[in-house]
Amino acid sequence: MWKRLLFCLLLPAFCLPAFSQEGKRGMRIRELKRLLPTLEGRGRVRCLNKIAFYYIKSSLVYSDSGLVYAHQAWNAAQEYGYPPELCTATSLYADVLLQLSRPDEGLIHYRELVRLAGQYGYNDYAVLGIRGIGQSLWYQANFQQAIDTITLSLQYLREKKDTSAMLDATITLCSIYGDRGDYEKAFDIAREALTMSVNTRDSGIIILSLVQLGILYKDIGDYPTAMEYYKRAYSLHPPVGMWCYRYLSNCMGDLYSSLHQYDSAYYFYGQSFSGNRGSKASRRKLAEYYLVRQNYDTALLYFKGLYNDLKEGGEGHIYMYAMLGMGKVYLARKDLKKALYYGHEVLGLARRRNAKLNIRDACQLLSSVYSQLKLPGRALDYYKQYVQMKDSVITDQFKGRLYAFKQSVEEEKQQAQIKLLEKEKLISQQKLAANQLLRNLLSGGILLLSVLGFILFRNIALKRKNEKLQSERIQADLQHRAGELEMQALRAQMNPHFIFNCLSSINRFILKNEADEASDYLIRFSRLIRLVLINSEKPLILLTDEVEMLRLYIEMERLRFKDVFDYSISYTNKIEPGNVLIPPLLLQPFCENAIWHGLMHKEGRGHLSIDFEMQHNVLRCVITDDGVGRPGVAEITGYAGEKIKSLGLKLTTERLALFNEEKSVQTFYEIADVLDEQGDISGTKVTLKIRYRESITEPTEPIK
Repeated sequence: MWKRLLFCLLLPAFCLPAFSQEGKRGMRIRELKRLLPTLEGRGRVRCLNKIAFYYIKSSLVYSDSGLVYAHQAWNAAQEYGYPPELCTATSLYADVLLQLSRPDEGLIHYRELVRLAGQYGYNDYAVLGIRGIGQSLWYQANFQQAIDTITLSLQYLREKKDTSAMLDATITLCSIYGDRGDYEKAFDIAREALTMSVNTRDSGIIILSLVQLGILYKDIGDYPTAMEYYKRAYSLHPPVGMWCYRYLSNCMGDLYSSLHQYDSAYYFYGQSFSGNRGSKASRRKLAEYYLVRQNYDTALLYFKGLYNDLKEGGEGHIYMYAMLGMGKVYLARKDLKKALYYGHEVLGLARRRNAKLNIRDACQLLSSVYSQLKLPGRALDYYKQYVQMKDSVITDQFKGRLYAFKQSVEEEKQQAQIKLLEKEKLISQQKLAANQLLRNLLSGGILLLSVLGFILFRNIALKRKNEKLQSERIQADLQHRAGELEMQALRAQMNPHFIFNCLSSINRFILKNEADEASDYLIRFSRLIRLVLINSEKPLILLTDEVEMLRLYIEMERLRFKDVFDYSISYTNKIEPGNVLIPPLLLQPFCENAIWHGLMHKEGRGHLSIDFEMQHNVLRCVITDDGVGRPGVAEITGYAGEKIKSLGLKLTTERLALFNEEKSVQTFYEIADVLDEQGDISGTKVTLKIRYRESITEPTEPIK
């Protein structure tokens, strides 16, 4: 959310041609300052308003100077009682308060501006006041009120056809919907804003519109697409030190932090301070960087500074993140009393404002604190709340990914339809030309030509009608088939994150013109989905079919991550996999866990091995990886692997328990660390014990 607040704060500066006007603006300020001592009355108020305006709308940081002159203009306008100048001064004073992260005071003056505009009949100032009220409410994290207010201001702006103000309000509305997790509306509004910005031909506005789309893709977990939009923004060459450069740098730092590339993240966070060393948004992200790197002293210093700056009022979202960060630091230091205090404080504030991400993180913090206080009941209660809110956030992200994918498919479909219409138009033109030539050659057979032409055009019309009917039938069949496939996919309970990661990878191969890799990946993906759809409906399948699905899944992961690991599958004790029955989709969650939490964090090439052997009528499957191990994962993510378990692993172990007719998990599921010769942890080994069940029926024909 901090990025979006900074985004809409910067946008008005770009509504002016800031890139080329900075020097002229500074010269104009100096001229007005020299003129100011010679003026009195209305002329003096107008001069003060102009100086404040140039400072506030500057693409550099002059908010303190803007505050001084805006306050002087406001006092002078009240003293002399000039209505137009008083409305202007009130608007500027509210703008600079918002720019200085003082939304509580800004809200008061925006409301005063609406009152003055109504009193004197100034509709333009009333619209500015309504839009400012909406932004102030958003800064306070009052999302629904902010949406209603911004939407109201946007209606007036459309009637006025004020493109710059419309773009400002549109992007603000997009950011609010993104913070609420309503990614469908956020994507629609973001694309509308990009179209509007391209029409303005202002490079600064285009940069911010591209970054806004990048933020949305980053929030739904599509990091490659987010990076593409950020690179498009960089291709427009934002000047170092300008608003757009600082904003883009902050977003890049956040993206690299999500990718666990912390050195790159630290570099871009540093770039975001250029020209504005006191940026609260940049200070917050730097504090979270030090927290992840376990530099608790420096992290606490930054969090405390933000907490003290904002506890009297200001950007509510940064204030909540500051308290949450302090709670995490105190938890790491075993100061459980302070951690508990800040956890409850931020949870209460987040619930009042329906801030889902803060509610989720606060519940997780409190669960960890109560667990260390040896209060398992309270710990379990907050852990359940954390899981519930986490699932809600994941659902919002999944909906956003699905909508983004549907939008891309619709765009491709529209392009294909345009090409088809152009092709049909060309064919029609060619046929008309051929008919014209034929009429010229057969001038003596006008009657016959008329009859032939009538028959020809009638056949063409019937053919097109038949093609249209056939196309409609095909579309109806495709829609019906799509519905059936969607229901089958839901029954298969395939991991939605894996599906959309695959689709994103295919899209990225296409964007990079890597046609062979995209085709290979798509063929493997389609075959894997087909196997899953068929086998997921069966209670038991042959071990050969399960291994075939597993091999396809691992090959796709290797292709997507550029072969960063090898794998092997082996049988011992003369196992006949064609005669062994096991539940379907049993081994994939354990291999996925090994790849994502073990091998992907390892430096250098890794190896995954799956070994099957028979012992006393029990099939043992040993899955071993030489990744970073469970302590390594805990160090990277900040949480111990035993505290938060994958839902996929939980469901799989329960299925295995039913199949084995066992009640104790320990009898069939074991996980252990792999030690090297020096006794250091060098990987993880998972052992599954599956009750032997032999196939007594003929196996089905394998899928080709």
